[in-house]
Amino acid sequence: MTELEKMQRAKMYIDKLANGVDPISGADLPFDAVLNNVRLSRCFFYVADVLRQVIDNGGEVSRGRRMMESFRITPEQIARVAVSSGALPITHLCNMINDAVGNDNMKKLSYRAVTEWLTQKGYLRVEEKGFTKRKRPGEHAEQIGIYEETRVGINGEFVVIMYSPDAQRFILDNLDSIVETNNHYSSRDDYRE
Repeated sequence: MTELEKMQRAKMYIDKLANGVDPISGADLPFDAVLNNVRLSRCFFYVADVLRQVIDNGGEVSRGRRMMESFRITPEQIARVAVSSGALPITHLCNMINDAVGNDNMKKLSYRAVTEWLTQKGYLRVEEKGFTKRKRPGEHAEQIGIYEETRVGINGEFVVIMYSPDAQRFILDNLDSIVETNNHYSSRDDYRE
């Protein structure tokens, strides 16, 4: 019997115990039996689920959270990103880029990293108003097609920074540099997407 088969048999026994069944005879455990205790039953269900995860993983025990690869994109993947015919918010462009990469084991390109890179280059600026900070088009924004658009939502008017097709191409052309910023941000413990 292989290790995986032993795990499968152990899971079958634990499943039966969790459901109040004697795993050997198949008979229902007496209501007052210690193995039929609610706390033990919950423990059996938990152990059965852990065994299921190990079995699903081919018998390998996972060590904590899965490590995600740093974001990277090839020239072929960049070519698959279709520049929109109209302006769009940066989150939409980042979603299109992440879809072109299509790797679930990789960290995503963050819109925050893109806007931080654009801020460093002077295309966006940070405006502070009281305790609030927000990005606004910078002095070079118009050159590449970044502008603000006022929209109306359920809570009234709000401003969205829009990226024209030229701005979208500019970002795609500079993805190598932006990726460095993205990977810096995604490796920081205090950074959350």
